[in-house]
Amino acid sequence: MAATRIVIENCAIATVDAHDTEYATGHVVVAGNRIESVGAGAAPAGLENVVRRIDGTGHLVTPGLVNTHHHFYQWITRGLATDHNLFDWLVALYPTWARIDEPMVRAAAQGSLAMMARGGVTTAMDHHYVFPRGSGDLSGAIIGAAAEMGVRFTLARGSMDRGESDGGLPPDFAVESLDGALAATEETVDTHHDASFDAMTQIAVAPCSPFSVSTELLRQGAELARRKGVRLHTHGSETVEEEQFCKELFGMGPTDYFESTGWLGSDVWMAHCVHMNDS
Repeated sequence: MAATRIVIENCAIATVDAHDTEYATGHVVVAGNRIESVGAGAAPAGLENVVRRIDGTGHLVTPGLVNTHHHFYQWITRGLATDHNLFDWLVALYPTWARIDEPMVRAAAQGSLAMMARGGVTTAMDHHYVFPRGSGDLSGAIIGAAAEMGVRFTLARGSMDRGESDGGLPPDFAVESLDGALAATEETVDTHHDASFDAMTQIAVAPCSPFSVSTELLRQGAELARRKGVRLHTHGSETVEEEQFCKELFGMGPTDYFESTGWLGSDVWMAHCVHMNDS
């Protein structure tokens, strides 16, 4: 069966291609799930199976935006502890976040994804790392919300195993065990990751941060990701306090620490990276 087509005409177009090509007035033709034609002027004549024509007069068409880091569940606590620095903010909110459940997480994902879709985001990700015991299928709830919204989505299956008693920031009841986090992450990859070119749902391995996970979780998480052929994600060099924390705990800064645990490479992307030195 031939693909159906959507035609957008009379719009300004910023292609964002290698040459930054722009058209003051042009067209875009979408056939099935592929952009078939982009160019100046009207769409080609004689197109078949056109199910919708959109007059884009006065509008700009661009590629969809890509969100590379988000925490959907934090949507439901926005406005709390806004005068705190990062570490104090986390300590203030971890006890609340440790009580989230599946309906809360689904609602937070729907709100976050709708906000992004309205702003032009077509590829989104969520770094979710709080999995309280008995809270339900949080990963499934987030992935289901993304599927309903129709965005291309990566769930960065996060984890924390360094609680307060081990020198971390989260309360002990908010963290997983090392083995539990690794097993649950692998199960999420096996259940939900689609490795195909057209994938709408993918999974990344994403221990939360140097100050909330053990060295072993970072090291074995990287090994797990590469064994499964998925990407790696975490927070890096977010605050000056993190730099100090890493030097006190590990005797080196965040970047050197990440390198020592296998976390530098082309399959890794990190959030924030605000306080980095030249090297």
